[in-house]
Amino acid sequence: MPTTGFPAPTWQDRLRTAQEFIATNRLDEAEALLNDVRIVANDPDILNVKATLALARRRTEFAFEMLAEAATLYPEHSGLVTNLGIAHELLGRFDEAVICLERASALVPHNEDIKLALAHALLCRSDIAQARAITQAALKHEPANARAFLQLGAIDLALRDYASAEAALLRALELTPDDPDTLRNMSVLLLEQHRFDEALSLAERAHLRAPLDTAGLLHLAYCRAATGLWLQAEAACKKLLAYAPTLLGAREILARVTIANGEVDRGIMELTQFVRTHKSDLSAALVLARTLQFVGRFNDALTLASHVAHACPDDETASCLKTTLELTLGRFPTPEPVALALVTLVYVPPTTCMLEFVALVRLVRRLASQQVVRVVAEPHYRAVLTCLAEQVISEEPRSGLSTTPLQSLLRILAIDAHNIADGIPYLRPDSGLFAKWRDALARFARPLVGIVWDGGVLGLTMEQIAATLPHSITPISLMTDAQRHDMKRWSRPIDAGVHIDSPAELIAAIANLDAVIGPDSFAVHIAGSLGVPGVVFVPNGYPWYWAQGSGKPLWYPSFEVVVQEGLGNWSGVIDEGRRRLAALLHAHAID
Repeated sequence: MPTTGFPAPTWQDRLRTAQEFIATNRLDEAEALLNDVRIVANDPDILNVKATLALARRRTEFAFEMLAEAATLYPEHSGLVTNLGIAHELLGRFDEAVICLERASALVPHNEDIKLALAHALLCRSDIAQARAITQAALKHEPANARAFLQLGAIDLALRDYASAEAALLRALELTPDDPDTLRNMSVLLLEQHRFDEALSLAERAHLRAPLDTAGLLHLAYCRAATGLWLQAEAACKKLLAYAPTLLGAREILARVTIANGEVDRGIMELTQFVRTHKSDLSAALVLARTLQFVGRFNDALTLASHVAHACPDDETASCLKTTLELTLGRFPTPEPVALALVTLVYVPPTTCMLEFVALVRLVRRLASQQVVRVVAEPHYRAVLTCLAEQVISEEPRSGLSTTPLQSLLRILAIDAHNIADGIPYLRPDSGLFAKWRDALARFARPLVGIVWDGGVLGLTMEQIAATLPHSITPISLMTDAQRHDMKRWSRPIDAGVHIDSPAELIAAIANLDAVIGPDSFAVHIAGSLGVPGVVFVPNGYPWYWAQGSGKPLWYPSFEVVVQEGLGNWSGVIDEGRRRLAALLHAHAID
């Protein structure tokens, strides 16, 4: 019988091919190859590939049990130690994940994939600066590493550095145009920027490339809901729940879609029934609490969040939600007296929303009025700190610092509903920029009213803001993003936003205005911090910094708060916003 002269594939060839199949998500073929391998059962390489397959199939507990035994037998096997770290991470044990991945990286110092896995675990543990440094170092060694660019984009997204995140993710897409993880992360970024249609398009592409990926379909459902495609969003959620009935993300989106369709009670009731049948799952109770918060039922939400926080005192998510709801109801944390001399280094967590930062930065100013304060913060926060009414020393984040989190100052400074507004204005415009804007606006008739608006199906539109404005005012648009182009439909506003490229410019511009009106936004917060009067439109589930007492907002008393009647329904409150703005302008004219 004639022969080709080529040897039959060895078990090592099969193992290598199985790894390639796993990397390209051909999991059934990989499993068939592994089942066909006939070799010693506890061979570390085979065990490692089988564990990799189990992790890819999300059989995390099974993979961990296999890896725990194998890594104990072969502690020098970098692949086993790496996979054990990944299993720890998937199970939420981030400290253990970092330990394992640091060891694996030490075993194979030049393996960039292990270093990227370590950076990802550090990111999950909120060691963002160290995660970024490791990822950037990996890119120096491998400038065309698409996975590294993807991870850098995800890190910058977590840091809310959207420009850097977009640059990194676009580079990743250049290298791997159809990678579903990169497409999904880019979609998340676009959602954060309120570029809803673009976000949906990328989510659709990601789902097309990985139709069986549960996270991708869940994100697609969210994008469909954000663009008002209620039926499609509902269909995606029901598909997910058919094969993953306890998937909380799908339950939450489905409840919110039901609420958006005007069936608030039904949405809450169906979610409540799910929680009652899964009493042992406290995460489900938190989903219900967030949904109650979403519709403005703050007391009910607080009851649930408090229950979970009491049952799981180490659950930071429950504790954070409880504190947020208390603040929303105007209840401040119990003071914890600390010697202020010890509070010299304040840390701004990089996940802090910029609107929350502007509300809380008054606490830094109050502390800085008594002593020298250093603030560790990312660049976009430092750009606001330069305009603080008291001088502080800004520093870049780095590992190993002993700091006081910004939010802790609420307790340390004994802040309550009676003194939270003391010290407004706490931001101060640069004198040169203030004069520039004063001169630029001098040729327009007063009163000058700054305007902002929203995008998206549930947002407050430019036309709705226009309907709130008296004919006697000069509208000054403060929009700085792509939505500036909405003014093609309305030529009346002065386009100030085209000249605003920094917080300092925005602060100087707003300081020259008579009022500001619009939805909850950066410009509105800047106006409130300067003591400029205004009107803000907020949803039923408004954020904590719009808490009210005696009919006035506690944090920004120069503003009037108008709460919408139902989700996405702003038409019923436009007249109220117009009336309140007219009253503010009248009072301002008398003063």
